[in-house]
Amino acid sequence: MRTFWVFSCFGLMAVMYLIYQSIKCGAEEHKWQEWFFRGAAAAMSALLAGSGYFSRPAPERLMILIGLCVFAAADVILDRSFLAGLAAFGLGRLCCCAAMLISRAPGRINLIVFLALLCLILALIPQMKKLAKGRSPLPYHGYALLLAAMTSLAVTQKPLLLAGAVLFAVSDGMLLFQIVKNIKAKRYDYLCLGSHFLALFLIAASTVF
Repeated sequence: MRTFWVFSCFGLMAVMYLIYQSIKCGAEEHKWQEWFFRGAAAAMSALLAGSGYFSRPAPERLMILIGLCVFAAADVILDRSFLAGLAAFGLGRLCCCAAMLISRAPGRINLIVFLALLCLILALIPQMKKLAKGRSPLPYHGYALLLAAMTSLAVTQKPLLLAGAVLFAVSDGMLLFQIVKNIKAKRYDYLCLGSHFLALFLIAASTVF
């Protein structure tokens, strides 16, 4: 029954996501429909995490549930204001980091991974300056640090949570590349956003299994 519920949520998320992409790639602009289906796709992960929390209440599951609710809101906000959406995603990442800290204290391996990711962030600073387009790049630097923190903390967590955190980081990296290089290819967009929603699903599924 639990497995059936998990795959049902995944199927609903996939359908909502594909409807969102079809509207987005259509000849006419339907912003409200885009926002609804993108938000609905992300909300499926929060629904799944909610079932995981209420079946086995625990502080770390509650924080993941809150984080996924924030991510669902951020997915809608991002289309209206990139910086506001970035801030919302940052808040969601903080919630996930809190869940991981509650679940397990960080160790040496987490620190090593964080430092390695920090070196990667330093290498990407010129790209983040291009993304800022003349504005202060500090919000992007702050978000990148949260991204590194969440990914490094996930190294010692459940495999599903680790896979979700890593895929989330990959998706964000692809989005940065897409914006900076002004990539318009539909296949790339499907891959970038598809990996984002799959990451949300894996994080949510970690509360169930």
